[in-house]
Amino acid sequence: MPIHRNRISRKVKETFRKSMRNVIDGLSRKVLIYKQPLKSECPNCFYDKFTDSSTGKCKYSAAEAPLKQAEWEAQGNETLRYKYFLKGRCPVCKGQGYIEVARKTWIDALVIWDPSTQGNAMTYTPAGTEGSTVVQLKTDPKYFDTIKNCSRIVVDGIECKISRPPILRGLGTQAILIITAFTTEKPKIASDEFVKDYS
Repeated sequence: MPIHRNRISRKVKETFRKSMRNVIDGLSRKVLIYKQPLKSECPNCFYDKFTDSSTGKCKYSAAEAPLKQAEWEAQGNETLRYKYFLKGRCPVCKGQGYIEVARKTWIDALVIWDPSTQGNAMTYTPAGTEGSTVVQLKTDPKYFDTIKNCSRIVVDGIECKISRPPILRGLGTQAILIITAFTTEKPKIASDEFVKDYS
């Protein structure tokens, strides 16, 4: 049986994987991941599958809707779920035909803003300067499905969108998960910042 001297041993791969995980765990920050929202048909109006919106017709009469809402509130709920309307936009789903329930989770990730340049330098354009708009995240591969199907992420308080599918990188067994995202959010002036007129 030939000896393969140019192959990396399993022990070296495991050592590399543990070292990379320790680096990510030691330098990581919390990142908020918004999963795809759960959609359920509006309980107050009829849903039109062809237009993917409300039909603009209430399921209940003017007498039934307040009774249904009272039952709903008796179960300990405070949200508006049943309200009569004659025609037009449903007051519960705002004409969408469905109600979305946002789902979010937190992960630990190593955050690198603008990974293509040295540091987080400003970009100088003819229109002026702007900050880094690309962010690279490095985290544990167990978050692959969560990241792949997410709608958006929030890094350092800035909302970002995934620019390409997450990539698994490492030796042999996948050591780290790399995510690339971008933002179009511009810095906002705080309400306590005013330009003084010295004239």
